[in-house]
Amino acid sequence: MSVISEKVKDAWVAFSAGTAKGYAVDIAAELGVTEGELVASGCGRNVVRLDTDWGDLIARLEDLGEVMILTRNKNVVHEKTGTFGNASIGGEMGLVLNGDVDLRLFLGRWGHGFAVETQNAKSGRRRSIQFYDHDGTAIHKVFLTANSNADAYDALVADYRLENQAPGIDVLPSLPKPVTRSDDDVDVENLRAHWQRMTDVHQFHSLLKDFNVSRHQGLRLVGRDLAERLEPGSLRIVLESAAQSGLSIMVFVGNGGAIQIHTGPVENIREMGDWINVMDPRFTLHLRNDLIAEAWLVRKPIREGVVTTVELYDAEFSNFAILCGERAPKSPENPEWQKLAEGLPRFDGTQAAVAE
Repeated sequence: MSVISEKVKDAWVAFSAGTAKGYAVDIAAELGVTEGELVASGCGRNVVRLDTDWGDLIARLEDLGEVMILTRNKNVVHEKTGTFGNASIGGEMGLVLNGDVDLRLFLGRWGHGFAVETQNAKSGRRRSIQFYDHDGTAIHKVFLTANSNADAYDALVADYRLENQAPGIDVLPSLPKPVTRSDDDVDVENLRAHWQRMTDVHQFHSLLKDFNVSRHQGLRLVGRDLAERLEPGSLRIVLESAAQSGLSIMVFVGNGGAIQIHTGPVENIREMGDWINVMDPRFTLHLRNDLIAEAWLVRKPIREGVVTTVELYDAEFSNFAILCGERAPKSPENPEWQKLAEGLPRFDGTQAAVAE
């Protein structure tokens, strides 16, 4: 285990006692460590290091009953309240499809897991299961609620508790970004042809991989009939319009190890400083509006027509959130969503014509 400084240990004690200001990820950054290292400094006290058989552990989360799950990246936090169940694990891939708990899990990126107990000035005692990447970056967190099964939590922690509870973890350097083709080396016409021949949205990732292009690069090159840049303020329009109309939407937020999905209406949209928020009883979203460097309207062919997505990118051209309309499998896209998305203002300042 890496050596943990007394400064880091003291910071964790203050944070977990509820006396420190700020979030764990921000406190860790100020100290020059990862959030995972900060949390691991509490092992042997209020943090329990857990076994690395993530598939088996995930299957046991159903026993907890109602929980609040959290997945984030550096630009957005996505929180849902629901119950685990209907989990399927195949090698390094995992799915949880249980209504409000809708997750895609990439378990090869999961390096560390902890049971964590802290105090919060507003909510009091907080208990959670937290998972981190090999580099110490948070992947996914599961928090108990007032309706959770506390006995099941205690049993899970006891069953998956590792013998080694020494403070600290060994972290790896972050993985390098994938190297893609230069624009000049991309056969754009072939990319367009294969894009237009898709029959399912899940073929999109394979398409980009086959052509060795990044997601943002593909949008830039493929042509405006398939991808158009939007005004960055399009997110606010989407959320407020959906709230006003009651339109059911899907909101995808992910990182290297997990994607978390909200499906349903949104109601309470609030802008506070640089943040735009959804503040609903069982779904909250906190997104740094000022970090939306680019927004794109993307059209992906399916057998039933087309799926239209609104995709958000930061200054490093990394995708950090995707929105679309709710759609049942093998069903066409909701025309009300399509009307909303196609009517969003384009980056050149023009308002798109809205189909009747």
